[in-house]
Amino acid sequence: MKLSLKKLIVTSILAFSIVYAQEDNSVAGDNASEPVDSNVFIEDKPAEEKEKTDDKVAEADSKVESENAPVEVPDLVALYGDRPEVEYWRNIYLTEKWQKVLRGILENAVEYRVYVRKCVQEKEVPLELEYLPVVESGYKTAVRSKSGAIGMWQFMANSVKPFLKLNEYVDERYDPWLSTQAGIAKLKDNYKIFNDWLIAIAAYNCGNGKMRKTISRAGTSDYWELVEKKALPKQTAEYLPKLIAIADLAINYEKYEVDLPRHDTEYEELVDERDAIFDYVPVKKPYMVSAIAKESGVSEKILKHLNPALTKGFTPPAAEYQLRLPVGKKEDVELALTRIQPIEFPFQYTVVKGDSLWSISRKFGVTVQALCDTNGIKENAILKIGKVLYVPSVKN
Repeated sequence: MKLSLKKLIVTSILAFSIVYAQEDNSVAGDNASEPVDSNVFIEDKPAEEKEKTDDKVAEADSKVESENAPVEVPDLVALYGDRPEVEYWRNIYLTEKWQKVLRGILENAVEYRVYVRKCVQEKEVPLELEYLPVVESGYKTAVRSKSGAIGMWQFMANSVKPFLKLNEYVDERYDPWLSTQAGIAKLKDNYKIFNDWLIAIAAYNCGNGKMRKTISRAGTSDYWELVEKKALPKQTAEYLPKLIAIADLAINYEKYEVDLPRHDTEYEELVDERDAIFDYVPVKKPYMVSAIAKESGVSEKILKHLNPALTKGFTPPAAEYQLRLPVGKKEDVELALTRIQPIEFPFQYTVVKGDSLWSISRKFGVTVQALCDTNGIKENAILKIGKVLYVPSVKN
């Protein structure tokens, strides 16, 4: 509501307000510091106090306009591309060996990378984040670090909530599309905490708790100062320089005369990859991916490629799962699901000393292959004592 309109309202009820104020002189005083919307005694204020109220209204209006204004996203390459730390890594990636490595990563990842680019543009985060998975995982979707971080965006199991699902049947860290959304959401959360993109990105690497302690001990929240003081872990100190150097080379390939994928043309040409165009079918029962593939005519390899979160080779038994499909295959898969029988799990077996897949399969009267498919393991897998195996009663 504009102030002029409020003045009209106040004028119309002025008589009442004066009487009320006379009955309880404390009201105006108590409300003197309240927001304008809760104060109906504006006309009773001294001139200088009214000016303060007007200032508050203007400040509130300004705040609303600021919140609705476009977010200003920093250009990390332009701001920090000339720093010696970035120059060091740029020179490394300009060598013939590392140009080849970088080219291989960017070419192999193009299916996901142009999608990531679309997401970072839509979410109003630094565009250089398209190349963060290069530093994190080499853009590999199934990679696991020594510390247990998994997937393209390298989420630890204790950091997936509330961004991704992780349970006995589904691990969305392996899903490049869902984990991209999660990675960007996590980075935006970091930015809200630290209000600095360099620190937010660095904290994605070392963790928010570690970053807070580092800033507290070092007495500065400037990333480059933290690097110079050697306050950060070595990996985190190299994290941003690597990212900025790689982004600079990939975006400005002509300037550096490097043989890398064409940054602009690939984005316009790979429309399906960029927009992640798929069909989806909600599945509420456990079906083997191999059975769905066989009955629908969709390649099992493609189904597994599009649904890497299904770590055991079948859809969850007690929760709805959105099965991702190639465009045009929705009706085929829906029909297939009416023809195949869902898996039943009458048994869950805990591995004991001396067990093998063969002995367990004989015990329950199922094939070794069925056990492997159901539990997402290979026939030559070494079973750990205490591991729980799901034993199917339906062979697909």
